[in-house]
Amino acid sequence: MEVVANFEVKSECSVVADDLRLEIKHPQGLYRALIKNIQRNDYSTPFLLALHIYFDSPDLDGAKEIAEERLADCLNMLAFTVGSGFSRHRIRQIVDCTEDTGMRDVRFWGDAIDHDDPQPFLDDHTTKAIERLSEFQIPPAIRRAMRWYRLGVNAAVPSDQFQYFWFALEIIAEFQKGEEKVPSNCPHCASPLFCKSCETHPVHKRYQKQAIQSLLTTVDKDCDDSMFKRLDKMRNGLMHGETMEEIEADQFEGQKHIVDILGSLVWKALIYQFPLDWFDGSISLGVPSKYVHHKLHGVVHIRTIIPKDAEGNLDLSFSGTKMELVSDGPPQSALPSLIVLTDDQYARLAKLSVENGDHQEMCRRIVKRVNGKKEGRVGCLVLATDFTQIKKAVDGGEVGNWQNLFREIIGRERE
Repeated sequence: MEVVANFEVKSECSVVADDLRLEIKHPQGLYRALIKNIQRNDYSTPFLLALHIYFDSPDLDGAKEIAEERLADCLNMLAFTVGSGFSRHRIRQIVDCTEDTGMRDVRFWGDAIDHDDPQPFLDDHTTKAIERLSEFQIPPAIRRAMRWYRLGVNAAVPSDQFQYFWFALEIIAEFQKGEEKVPSNCPHCASPLFCKSCETHPVHKRYQKQAIQSLLTTVDKDCDDSMFKRLDKMRNGLMHGETMEEIEADQFEGQKHIVDILGSLVWKALIYQFPLDWFDGSISLGVPSKYVHHKLHGVVHIRTIIPKDAEGNLDLSFSGTKMELVSDGPPQSALPSLIVLTDDQYARLAKLSVENGDHQEMCRRIVKRVNGKKEGRVGCLVLATDFTQIKKAVDGGEVGNWQNLFREIIGRERE
């Protein structure tokens, strides 16, 4: 079946005219791409290109994976021929365009949630840890390794993350391998090779791979030969043009992601560069449980009529149709607060949550976030933005059912 995928692409270049649509026809018929500017009225949003890719797919279910491959090919060629930045922003729709009937099947990706809340983690422990660690004169090589670790944490693509983390690992291993010499090993059994003429084991400075394995074994005793082989296989595969999926095809589903493993090992290797007696519990550090970034997407399947433009291509503007993910609350940056209500106060709050008014959604969020019940008391979490609104109303003397209830609750907590 033929389908068309509607992508938005971040770009440092634009089409020379807003009403001009460029067309790329792959010579082997892999895809046909249409490129056009998305005009914007202000600078609050990034400039985007609309990129429609027509291609063949066995079915609509598997079309997204093929679409991403075709997009990557197209963006690679754009970056190569133009010498400018092009990156995927988001996918909007995939449409079945084989049938010439009025109704067409559409996979519709929802707009991203307007805000992506951070983790409220930074506090005085963070600043004290930085000040303490900064007392150590960090060697230039380790500073460079820390930079690559940061870039690996920031990178959005797992293969990029792995390579950045590996750069950091190579720098650390090379920095600390020292002058110690080790014997050459047999490529079959790994035993030290012996020279009959000299009656000795030839030795040499550690090769880079040996230095990396020695470093990983030092910082994490669980990093055995099989784990190092998995890491080394990934590194070699990526350097020779394979994808992560191809390299890890023999790994069972549910196994820890290779990027998460390597990121954790690099973090431990960096820790080992500081005086270890400093880590006696007086320094508070945070380390992620996952380094691979995940995003939540909403997808719906609809059948609708899609008109064609003057050139016979589908009009993918979908004017009047919108699918979006709606967040359960306003943007947050600070930690939530815990308030304790009596059973009666909680019942009154529940009634307020179904009454019409500006307070309804806020009360509903608090009612839903029960943190525990005990002996006639109910603990509820209040989002930071909601708590700021409550305090402003209570301290400002506002009068009303919900203001009076929270004045009663907060007043009792302050006593």
